[in-house]
Amino acid sequence: MSLPEAAIINLEHKPFVYIQFKNIQINDEIFENYTRKYLELLISCKKNKEKIYVIIDINEFESLPLPYLLKQAQFNRKIFQYNQKYLHCAYIYCKNKVFKKMIKMFMMVEKPAVPMRIIRSITKLNNSILENYKINFDCHLFLNKIKNIKEDLNNNDNENDEDIDNNEYNNQLEKMKNIMDKKNNEEDNFSSYQDIISNLEN
Repeated sequence: MSLPEAAIINLEHKPFVYIQFKNIQINDEIFENYTRKYLELLISCKKNKEKIYVIIDINEFESLPLPYLLKQAQFNRKIFQYNQKYLHCAYIYCKNKVFKKMIKMFMMVEKPAVPMRIIRSITKLNNSILENYKINFDCHLFLNKIKNIKEDLNNNDNENDEDIDNNEYNNQLEKMKNIMDKKNNEEDNFSSYQDIISNLEN
């Protein structure tokens, strides 16, 4: 029986790569399967001598899987130099204002390898790519549901976060602190990746 996918990696419009995370019950095996596929993406960049623009869509999440958000941060630390080498930038497509604040906090703890921006609409994403990289690309191509496109086009992308539910934010923040306190002193355990990471080394 095949594992459920933690994320769908869409390569149809390279150098723009769209990673859409699914709202599934994640475990270590599913997480490792996803990270191996991400490493294979970097290996393909090495073989093709190309750099990519990564767009990470987390809008299906009903709640952030905080232990795996931390594992992702540890994984990013392990492959920092390869992200620097094969990524131009990363965008996180996130409409949830609470998630946005929490991810900003993680970004303060774990410095991204490349410029990373959090955006709340595809229109805003298109504008940022044009402004920062002088590329006119319509990221709506990645959205396969007309409903999602309409919702995005009608989103005024108000960046005012005052209407965040403070109780929800504080609860999530407390969970995050507990996880970080518990895990912070643990060594990164990615020895199982060494076989594939060796393919990225010069």
